[in-house]
Formats: sequence, C-alpha cells, structure tokens
Amino acid sequence: MRFPWVILAFITCLVVSCARGPIKTPTEAMRLSKTRSTLVDDLDFLSLVGALEANVKQLRTPGLKSELNFGPRQIPSETYARSLEFLLGKAKEDPSGETFKRTLDANFEHYEVYGQEDWGQVFITSYFEPVIEGALKRSGRFTQAIYAVPRDLVVIDLKTFANVPPGLEQRSRDSILRGRMLATNGKDEIPKVVAFPDRAQFEIESGPRSEVLAWADPVDVFFLEIQGSGVVKLKDGKEIRLGYAAQNGHPYVPIGRFLKDVIPKDKITMHSIENHLRQVGPEEARRIMNLNPSYVFFRKLQTAGVTYFGSEVVAGRTIATDQSFFPKGALAFLEFEKPKFTSAADRDPAAWEKASRFVIDQDTGGAIRGPHRVDLFWGRGAEAKQAAGVIKGKGRLVYFVPREEFLRTL
Repeated sequence: MRFPWVILAFITCLVVSCARGPIKTPTEAMRLSKTRSTLVDDLDFLSLVGALEANVKQLRTPGLKSELNFGPRQIPSETYARSLEFLLGKAKEDPSGETFKRTLDANFEHYEVYGQEDWGQVFITSYFEPVIEGALKRSGRFTQAIYAVPRDLVVIDLKTFANVPPGLEQRSRDSILRGRMLATNGKDEIPKVVAFPDRAQFEIESGPRSEVLAWADPVDVFFLEIQGSGVVKLKDGKEIRLGYAAQNGHPYVPIGRFLKDVIPKDKITMHSIENHLRQVGPEEARRIMNLNPSYVFFRKLQTAGVTYFGSEVVAGRTIATDQSFFPKGALAFLEFEKPKFTSAADRDPAAWEKASRFVIDQDTGGAIRGPHRVDLFWGRGAEAKQAAGVIKGKGRLVYFVPREEFLRTL
C-alpha cells in the first residue's frame, strides 16, 4: 500500500527537517513577535552607550538611505535616530541600564526575523580583526601582496539602468556588477567592460594595475580578506590598518566545503581549515584557496575597522546581516551560545554557555546572505580569533521598532 503524498511529505520533514521557503522582499523579512525577549546583556553596559552615540550620529549623515525597513514597517532614518537618542538619554541617567531597558520595553516593539527554520531563529557565525605580521617589501615568508583597488576595476549599478535583462539583477549581488575596462587601440574604438578575473587569474595577471599596500603570509592574507579588515604589523612595530575597499565581483565560496574528505564535517572551523592549509605546503594551499574565486581589495585606515554602515566596528556589539532584508543602523537583541576556553592555546572550547546582548546592525559580508544569517564582530587580535573561529550555530535575533504612539510624542 502506498502512503498518500501528504503523509510521505510529513514523514520526510520529520526525518530531514524541512527548509523554509525563500523570501524575496524586505517586507517578508520580519514580523511583530508574539513573545518578548528577556533583556539580559552579558557585556559592559557602557560599551552599548558608546556604540549608540556613534550610531545615532551616523544615522544623521547627509545622503544616508532615508528609511529603515522592519518587515512591513518603514521608519525614516531621522525618526529612528530620534527614538534611539531618547533611549540614549535614559541610558546616561542610569549607568545600571535598568532605566534604559524599562524605557525600551515600554516604547519599542520586538520584531523577529524570518529565520532559518522558524521565526526568530538565525544561524550565527563570528568575525574579528586579525593582526598579522608583514612587510613593505616582499621577503621571506611574506610572499603575498595585499592590493589596493585596481585602476581598471569598474562598478556597474544595474538600478540606474532603465532596461535590465530579465533575471540579471536577481543574479547579481545587490544589483551591482564588477568588471574590467579594456584598453582601446584608438580614439574611435568604444571601450568594453568584461568580467573581472577570479582569484586564480588575478594572481597571474595583477601586474602594475594595483598598488601593493603590504606583503604578508599567503594564508594570513586569505583570512584577512574573509574578515574584511585588519592590521599588518611591521618588524619595527609600526602598524598598517586596512579596511575593505572593493571586491572582484565573483561570489564568495567557503573552501571548507572542499575539505570534507580530510576534515570531519563537525570539525570544520576557521582554525582547522587554517591548520590544514599550513600543513599541505604552499602550492597545494594556493590551489585550495583559489577554489574561492572572490578577491578582496583594501584601503588604508586611520581608525578601527569601518563597517558598511560607515561607523567603526564595536567589539561584541556590531553585527553583519544581508542588507537586502535587514536595516543598517538598527538596534537589535541577539541570543546565542559563546565558547569558553581553558587556555589561550586551545582551539576547541572546553564548554559553551548561553549569552545574550544588545547589538547594532551595521555591517555586511560576502557569505552573509539571506534572511537567517548573522555575523557577530568579536574584537581584535588573537583572543578574538580564538572565539570567532569556532562560533557557528543557532541563535535568536529580534529588532526594536518604536511604537507609533511613542513616535508621536517625539
């Protein structure tokens, strides 16, 4: 006897855990939560005050996107800035944070994200600001150049075109295409734009088109690209601060998916991947790294790492999400599990403990795509790398949206 297809589908869901259907618009990305999170913050409250001050200032930057989308609700940037400024005043009145929480609870609604398997549920990873050794000239193990933006890199914004071929905008990342302007042979020849080289080809062709900002170990540079910002420490103690400037237009592909035959699936972390790359030798390591066609270009910074939103990253507070669905500059609350280590040399945590904190959505990332992905900025240096390298699991994310009646009082 055959099972009816409905029963068969139900059994399949129980066995393999049915994935949620995809969403296409920001209006589907959140909804008013039926439950309210208990607002327990595991970080120093003063770090949130400082982060909010910088965030409010950035929200008022001239030319910034005029609205923040919270699913079905849209809030003008200036209006949201005023609501956060009101909260900030309460935070400064009471350093314990209790007045801040009561004010937030009374005047803001909790909006849960669309999620991975259910509303509110997200898959959380973490990133950090690496500090790597390097030099201004190629020498010793410093054989990999860190490049500035190539002079022939061209960015095409499809949103500015009246007629875009069907499906092209959806296939391109954030409606942006990146290519290379070909040199012409004469004044009457029309310039052409072609796809920019992938990682492997760029390394062969790079030549004089790109300024070299520094030289470092190839594996260190690969992970510097993934993190998006960092510090190159020179032999004399001087530091070169680097931030994301551009990308070659090719999709980010996590190389861990190609290492499942040598690293068990449940053991694939940044640490285990880095360890494998250092064990296999330079040529094989480069072959593996070239399986990720994406390539990142940098610019020198005078400050800490700068987010997509334009503010400086804040350790433990800044999160990166897909800007197609979630609003930059928005206050949110994240619940997750954080690792505990017994020593600075450990790569595997001794235990995991529940954590929750206020965060601010300020950044993006090449691998942070969809209505269920969150990347939490952990901090700078070796200690941050230790934790960020192993965080990958389920969490819960809600955003704070000011009530209509509260906005009228402002």
